[in-house]
Parts: sequence; C-alpha cells; structure tokens
Amino acid sequence: MKKLTLLFFSIIFSFGVVKGQESVWETPMHEVRFTSEGVEGATLKVDPGFRYADLRQNERHFRIFFNNNNGIIKNARIIDQDSKLQVARGRGSYFWGTARFEFIDGEVFKVKLKRNRNGYDVIGPYGPLFIVENFGIKPVKTLNEKDFLAQAFYVFDRIKSSQKPPSEVIILTSRIATIQ
Repeated sequence: MKKLTLLFFSIIFSFGVVKGQESVWETPMHEVRFTSEGVEGATLKVDPGFRYADLRQNERHFRIFFNNNNGIIKNARIIDQDSKLQVARGRGSYFWGTARFEFIDGEVFKVKLKRNRNGYDVIGPYGPLFIVENFGIKPVKTLNEKDFLAQAFYVFDRIKSSQKPPSEVIILTSRIATIQ
C-alpha cells in the first residue's frame, strides 16, 4: 500500500514538474500593427512601462529603446534580437540640426524635426518619415528597411511621450552617485 501511494504521488509530481518546465512566461505588451498594401505587416510590441519596444518584421526581430531610459535622440538604440548586435544608434541633437541615425553598415541617416501648430514632421533623407497631425500619427510610406526602422523608432517615441504607464507598473530608478 505504501509503495502504491508513493508511486501515485511520484507520478503526479513528475507531471507537475514537466508542465512547469514547458510553460513560457511572457509580459503582456501593447501591440501596434504596421500594414501596407501587398506586404505582410510588422508588429511593434511596446512594454507596459514604455521602456522598450520589440519590432517583428517577417523573420527579423528588433528591440528599440533609449539607453538609460533618457528620451533624447543620442540615446536611441536599435538592436537585432537574433544576433544581439546594435543595428543603429542615434547621434546629435535636433536643436543644432545634427540629429541622425548611424547604422552598422556605415550609412548615416540624417533626420530633421519640423514643428507646426498641429503637430510635427520628421523628415529623413528620402522625404517625410513620420508625421503627427492633430495629435494623431499620419501614415507615411517607407522606401527601405532603414527607413522603416527609423519610422518604427518614432512611433515608439510618440507612444512613450503621449502615454503614462498604468498604476500597476512600478518603475524603479537608481540614483547614480557622482564623486566630485
């Protein structure tokens, strides 16, 4: 009887262990879909705390974020999730007119921020890249993958600047002590 009971509990315990090993834990994300005529759409999943966004386009996966969670262009980063390499990095400043994305292949993608009374336009090397009109994002056609990555970055930036994290998301920041 004892052996039968021990066998029964060990079988139930082993099923529980196997189920626990198979489960995948995933954070719930806000989802934005990019659609285009005749092309399979891409998906931008934004973290509930607005610290990063994961972009999935075809078979490629990118992570978009600001280094140190500081929302200026020189802290912008785009990372390829498969190879863990930095694809693009933001440099410069909008104020001085030197804002740009530097891609890993050496291409420099200059961007210009043009403000108007109802929003703003981000102009890339091939024309308008991102347009905000009347507090909404206006669709803009992209020409290549780098154009699309920069546009996805500005969509993430707009979501981050216009939304607040929900109250159940706790953001911990640590102060960095400087020695003077």
